[in-house]
Amino acid sequence: MAVSLDLDTFSLPKLQTEEGQRNAFDHLRDALAFSHVEDVIRDLLSKPGLFVYILSVFPNATLMRTKILEAFPTDPLTLRQSFIPSLLSKTSVFFFSLPPHVFQGDESRTIGRYKRYVADVWPAVGVLSSIASGTKPSGNSNYKEKKTVVSTHDAAILRKLNIQPPADASIAVETLENVMTILLQILEFYLGLLSDPRFVGPCKDVYFGVSGERDDEGKAEAADVLQLAYTQAPHLEATLAASDIDRFGEWTILMSSSATKDLFKWRRDDAKMAECVLKKIRQVLHNRYRKTCNPLAFKDNFQEAERQAVKVYGIYSHKQLGHIWPWLSKFLNGRGEVYRQRCILRELAGPGSAVYRPATFPPTLDEFTTDESPIFVHEDGSNEDFSWLMSNKYVKLSTAYLNGLIAEQKLELPFQLTAKEWQIVQCPTSCYVIGRSGTGKTTAMVFKMLGIQRAWEQVSGARKPRQLFVTRFPVLAAKVEEFFTSSVESLALAGCTQDELRNLRSRNRNAEDEEPQMTDPLNALSYRVGTPQKYSDLSDHDFPLFITFDQASVPLYECHIDDPNCYDRHNFILAKVINDESSFITYDIFTANYWPRLCSTLAQYFGPWLVFSEFMGVIKGSEQAFRSPSGILDRQTYAKLSARTYPVFAEDRHALYSAFESYTKLKRERGGYDMADRTYAILKALSRNPLKGQPVDHLYVDEVQDNLIIDIMLLRMLCNNADGLFWAGDTAQTISAGSSFRFADLKSFIHRTEAEGRVGIQKCCKKPELFELAINYRSHGGIVNCAQSIVKLITDFWPESIDILRPECAMLGGPKPVFFAGSEDESLPYEPFLSGLGGNRELGAEQCIIVRDSVVRKQIRERFGDIAVILTLQESKGLEFDDVFLYNFFEDSAAPLSQWRVLLMAFNIQATTSSLDVSGSPHSVLCTELKNLYVGVTRARKKLYLLDNSQKSEPMRQLWSDEGLIEVAPSTDICRYIGESSPEQWAASGYKLFNAGQFQEAIRCFERADLPRQLRIAQAYQLRQIATLTVRATERQRAFLAAAEAFVRCAGEALGAQKTSFYGDAAKCYASADNYLNAAKFYIDADDFAGAVGQYRKAGRFDKLVQILARHSEDITASLKNEVLYICVVHYSRDGLRPPFALFSSTEKELIYLEEKGLHKARIDLLESHGRFRDVAEVQFSLGRLCDAIQTLLRVEVRESPDAMQRAVDIALDTVWRACSFDMPVRDILRNKESDAHKVLNCIKDIPLGRMNVSDSRQIRFFRAVEQSPSAEAIYRLGEEFSDWGEDAMALMAFDVFFSQLPTLHSVHPAQVDNFLRRFERYVCLLASVVSHEISLLPADPHVRKVFGIVPSADHHFTTTEGTFLHRRFAHNRYLSADIDLLLNTQLKAHLREKVLEEDNIICVARAFSSQCTHVVLHDQHCRKKDCGHQHWQRSSLNATLYNAKVNLHLQQIHILDSMFSVVGEYKDWHSRVTSWLHRLYEAIYCPIYIEGSVPDLNWNAFRNAAKCVGVVREWIQKAIEYLEPTDDPTNDMDYLMNVIRVTCLHTALGGQCVLQKYVSRESCCVPYGEHLALEDNNVSLDIVASLVEFDPTSGVLALHFLLQNGVGMDLSAVCDFAEEICSTLVSSLRPSGDLCPLHDLLVPRRWIMNSDKPVVDRDIIHGFLSCLRLLMNILRSGRVYAQFALPQPRVSFVDIILARMCRMLCILGYNVRDIGLSKTIAETLLLPPPEVGDKRNLSLQNLRQLANLRRQYLDTILALDSGSASTDLVHLVHKNSRYLTRRISPRIPQLFFVDAEDISQQVKRPPPF
Repeated sequence: MAVSLDLDTFSLPKLQTEEGQRNAFDHLRDALAFSHVEDVIRDLLSKPGLFVYILSVFPNATLMRTKILEAFPTDPLTLRQSFIPSLLSKTSVFFFSLPPHVFQGDESRTIGRYKRYVADVWPAVGVLSSIASGTKPSGNSNYKEKKTVVSTHDAAILRKLNIQPPADASIAVETLENVMTILLQILEFYLGLLSDPRFVGPCKDVYFGVSGERDDEGKAEAADVLQLAYTQAPHLEATLAASDIDRFGEWTILMSSSATKDLFKWRRDDAKMAECVLKKIRQVLHNRYRKTCNPLAFKDNFQEAERQAVKVYGIYSHKQLGHIWPWLSKFLNGRGEVYRQRCILRELAGPGSAVYRPATFPPTLDEFTTDESPIFVHEDGSNEDFSWLMSNKYVKLSTAYLNGLIAEQKLELPFQLTAKEWQIVQCPTSCYVIGRSGTGKTTAMVFKMLGIQRAWEQVSGARKPRQLFVTRFPVLAAKVEEFFTSSVESLALAGCTQDELRNLRSRNRNAEDEEPQMTDPLNALSYRVGTPQKYSDLSDHDFPLFITFDQASVPLYECHIDDPNCYDRHNFILAKVINDESSFITYDIFTANYWPRLCSTLAQYFGPWLVFSEFMGVIKGSEQAFRSPSGILDRQTYAKLSARTYPVFAEDRHALYSAFESYTKLKRERGGYDMADRTYAILKALSRNPLKGQPVDHLYVDEVQDNLIIDIMLLRMLCNNADGLFWAGDTAQTISAGSSFRFADLKSFIHRTEAEGRVGIQKCCKKPELFELAINYRSHGGIVNCAQSIVKLITDFWPESIDILRPECAMLGGPKPVFFAGSEDESLPYEPFLSGLGGNRELGAEQCIIVRDSVVRKQIRERFGDIAVILTLQESKGLEFDDVFLYNFFEDSAAPLSQWRVLLMAFNIQATTSSLDVSGSPHSVLCTELKNLYVGVTRARKKLYLLDNSQKSEPMRQLWSDEGLIEVAPSTDICRYIGESSPEQWAASGYKLFNAGQFQEAIRCFERADLPRQLRIAQAYQLRQIATLTVRATERQRAFLAAAEAFVRCAGEALGAQKTSFYGDAAKCYASADNYLNAAKFYIDADDFAGAVGQYRKAGRFDKLVQILARHSEDITASLKNEVLYICVVHYSRDGLRPPFALFSSTEKELIYLEEKGLHKARIDLLESHGRFRDVAEVQFSLGRLCDAIQTLLRVEVRESPDAMQRAVDIALDTVWRACSFDMPVRDILRNKESDAHKVLNCIKDIPLGRMNVSDSRQIRFFRAVEQSPSAEAIYRLGEEFSDWGEDAMALMAFDVFFSQLPTLHSVHPAQVDNFLRRFERYVCLLASVVSHEISLLPADPHVRKVFGIVPSADHHFTTTEGTFLHRRFAHNRYLSADIDLLLNTQLKAHLREKVLEEDNIICVARAFSSQCTHVVLHDQHCRKKDCGHQHWQRSSLNATLYNAKVNLHLQQIHILDSMFSVVGEYKDWHSRVTSWLHRLYEAIYCPIYIEGSVPDLNWNAFRNAAKCVGVVREWIQKAIEYLEPTDDPTNDMDYLMNVIRVTCLHTALGGQCVLQKYVSRESCCVPYGEHLALEDNNVSLDIVASLVEFDPTSGVLALHFLLQNGVGMDLSAVCDFAEEICSTLVSSLRPSGDLCPLHDLLVPRRWIMNSDKPVVDRDIIHGFLSCLRLLMNILRSGRVYAQFALPQPRVSFVDIILARMCRMLCILGYNVRDIGLSKTIAETLLLPPPEVGDKRNLSLQNLRQLANLRRQYLDTILALDSGSASTDLVHLVHKNSRYLTRRISPRIPQLFFVDAEDISQQVKRPPPF
């Protein structure tokens, strides 16, 4: 009975408990027992992550895996329909998602390969199944299989898996079986990993959902720990140690590469014999090591000591040992006495034991002193070469070694390193490794990489280190990667099972017959299949990465090709790099295409190599060039370079720079770019945009001397670990074209760059180490000594051009190089020597002739035929041969004979003295020549022959001969030097030369190896090389066509990836020949659809692009698909055509695509073709084509739509509001004909306002009115209309626009000013109401959003439109509603203050607020002063109405200011504003010119909002008196006292509850009289207030006297007002009629009698007051007035006015006084004849007559002073009692009839009715 799986049992809550997990496992066992495993697995796969988790923790997982494997279908159709595809897909995705650090060995790469295979395999299974279905019927022997034709689409699917389209059904069946075997293998691999305890945690994480919730901090710590862990020496030591084998005992066995080769050969040929050999080794070592055996000491790489071990040099018979052992003994004896003693030492395992154990010694440095030749001569005269001893590598006999032997797999295990090499591997910091050719630089580098990789594998939970190896040469990169990968796989063999070893052996045997793959070795882009083309796409799975410099830089191009910030020149170069590789200028192209145009005079002394190197390495690629603005040295800077550092062209700099300018011009004309252009363009792009993608952790650069300095900068930017840099090279080999720098330059450049912190490069924490390697493992002593002599010449005479190292030495001796002397008479040198070649006689596969250039090679071959591999010096770089013939090096040297002789002379002199210097020009070319000679010499491994009979060769031949470094021999027949080569050797040489890009030489090797297919491949690449160097366009085109056809033929013979590669090469050649269609065809065959697209575009075949989309949609990447689709859509929409195939399945999908790609015209055309005009309008609106959108909506076809017109209006208004929101220059915007606001308003001008809704109509009217004039009356009325309708935001907008430009009110009539203030007050009050939240402006209100540019966004947030009132003051732009409210409040508050203060500044200069011009008042004529700021009313116009109008203006302005201050707050200028306006109000009420009006004239009904205004002033008075205090400076006390007078007077005039005495009584407000007065209070300010408020004349007189005596800078008008107020308190004491009623018959100003509480004072007080007046009059009449008072302009007229005022007051006093003494004092003060005074108590008739005469004079004076004035200031008091009736004084003076003093006060005083 089947049991269905209940997935609820496996829910997360249940699996998190032990009981729940137990129940789930029991349920799963039942399901597996009673149900089909396929159903169970499908159920488990239905929940993400459940299957991998269950399989990792299920106790019966083994049973479950077995059932799954047993259920694997055998039929392809069944397989596709089973659970296996889903299982493989989900499992591969799971493992690929895991970080690389959880894997071991090469598991990470395997995961990546299997992931891609599983993703691509199912379409291939379908194709193969369909082909296999044509298998012949069973039993039909006559059935003939038809040849299968596979479509291009299906072939592309198969090629993804490297499967060739099967020719028939039977092959398809066989291929399907292989595919299913691979799938079963992948399934077993995945299931095996899931059973590994390492993956329990990740499996749990993926199901329980915590994989993305790891602590970032923890990760960082783990990364830091890892960084330390895998770079510490002990850890690296352990990781490189191969596992020991217990059964071999404690002795370590070291197997040489020769022994390994022998043992593997025995294993393949005779497994039993191989086992016997191993058995013999065990017998020797396993507790039986006795005196008959001789151990050899070796340095233990993994301990700080040396220990005895056994080295197995080879496996030989006893006969072979007879001549090997003696020579080997001599070789080992040359290692030194210490080494020999350690070898023969024996250490017993214990007392009485006959068994020896390995002895341990302190470490020593390696020593090599032997000069023995590796050539052994047998008795028969034959030679046997033992140089293999020198190249032997020694690896430990370990489990991995033995398993490799079983699997018959090539082993690359860590071998024995020297002490110096091991120091390099262990170095924890960055390092520089310098060593001559063959000294093991690359070995140390790779071992360090391997150690770090292995260390990471052993550190749990650490991030995989990103290690990058970079070199210039693809062949070297490939070799290093192959060695690294083989090492990882070899070490992993230790953990393989016997079944796995058997499978490996089977695979390895099958692979033995496979030929090496031959693909383009020079194409960096396709060098490593699967490498991402973008740096940012690199993942941890792609590391370690081994690439060329071109590959390291190519991924950076696409990251920055679209960078708009780069200069145009750099963008041009980057585009060329991506799209036009043929424009790249290599040295060969420079020589062929540019040098003939440049050589002229330079050719006499310098070759193209030197010139090109100077161009690239100095002028463009040096550090100085990098730091220059253009990346190129200018002529002046180049000419001033150090001759010692750059010696070659020191005397020819200007000629060289002229050639460089010609080269640059020619390059620009041809659209080319060189290596320096490329690197500098990338650096510039990276300086503006940081590197995309994760930097590498460790960078290894080999042959660093072959790079430019600026290349180093680019490489350095790739690594973020300042201690993870490894630079290796040798400047003695700096012969690569374009390279021109020393290793010391590299170090200093990197140090300076890191110190400067350029482009984010981190500085090293520790000083980088410098290592020198001096042991040559490649060549023997004969060659090494000769090469060392060359290096010595360079270091002695040109120390600035090379890094000085200790002398290089070889491991063993060897034959000296042979220098053949020839005859100078021969037309072709060494003709007799070479004449022995020809026919069947030629040099062997490992013999090479090295010449200067291809011209010499051509001469040799024309004369002697194809006799040998012949390479130029440049071509030989990086290659090695057993025998090298260096031909005519000196004869073809750029240095003349004289310089070579000078060199010899200098060398000879140097032996005794140092007087001769050849380091400078013109001898500097010798330095380069010696470096070239060094490279030529070091190409030889065994024998070196120098063929040169020129005189130039004599100096070096003599030098070498004198030093005993060469043998000089006559030129004889070369046949004796010919080496025999087998076809296999020729094949190996051919592959070597092919991979080095030497196709012509590879061709001859393949001919001799009888490999026709390889020969044709090399010929194809040779044809391409010839085409590349061809200059003429027509010939170049024909050459590329020939190469393309050759590649097509090669592809016809190839299989798998090689076939695809050849198609790609053919396509590129067709493209270079401008044969676009064929290029595109073969690009498709090569699965390079991007290349095909480019060619079809050039050909204009867009129909073919559509075909690619239709037929290869599944084969091309998503990005390319989008690119092609875009190209097609643009083309067909632009021309109004339809493609041959529909590009979209529906119109809606097409519209969506057009919108996404911004193809708006095509989108609009498509909508119009379907009659969707409303949608057209919306598209136009979204594009900002607002007028087009409105016009579309108003078209005849849409106009009748009810909402079309409304939409048009909405668009217009939205547009206008976006541009014309609050506080914007609306009028300027609307009048700008180029603005969108102006245009849209014009578009809707024909829409009747009546058809719009009321709100829209008002808004349109508003904007049209603003367009006419922002200050138009209609705008204000619209503001009122908005306000009346409750649209407060709109009203605020209208008022703000109306007041955006405040009028100039300087000369405006007071009535107009009052009207302005009334309107402005409404605006201010509205603003204040909004700020104080009396009126709410909510962001949800559409009007508010329009006015203030507020835009609603998601999540109940809002943004503000850029440039609007709210946006421009804040950086962030995301607000909640409350935030908007706060922001709006803050901004409107600031706006209110700004606007009111602006208005206040205008008001302050308005004449309507100023006093009358004293000149006009005095003289009753026009003022002639142009800039007079006073009013110019005629005396007759000055009346109470005018007086009240001015006071009203002041009150209104104060109310406006207070409205602002009440919501804005008291800013720092608040007190000064309040004080200033109280002062101005005081002057308006208490006019300096008495005829303007006075307090009794105040008419409260004439004031708008009188109650509010007076209330504000009262509050201001109280606040002012609170703030009023004298300063610490006594000189400023007068300002304080003046303010006290003003505030107190205002208080008495306007009333209020303020108790002023309380404030001025404060100690801080006290102004003392001085020590000479002994007063009780001694406070002037208190006396002033008392006199004015309490009508205390005594205090007033004292205060007035103090002011007149001590005052400086006083307000004259305020002092006079104060005096007049004191005078008013004396009224009741004058008694002019002499009756009992003191007030009867008084002639007084109404102001004096406003209060009825006037006291009766003594005569002395009156007399004291008159004394003060006399003092004041004296001051006014003298110049002291200008010193004591601050006088307004015009000062003279103002003083005259005040003098007249004081005279009038004295006359009024004199008229009312009946006291003869007082009258005399008044007369004297007025400068009138005083009366004669006798008995003051009993006046005589004469005295009475005199008093009467004075009274008439006083009256006449008063009437004269008041003449012409409309003011009725004076009144004549008459008691209503008939007995007091008095005649009228003057018709101009009205009489006031009263009953008592209170009656007078009521008639005169008009107190505020509030």
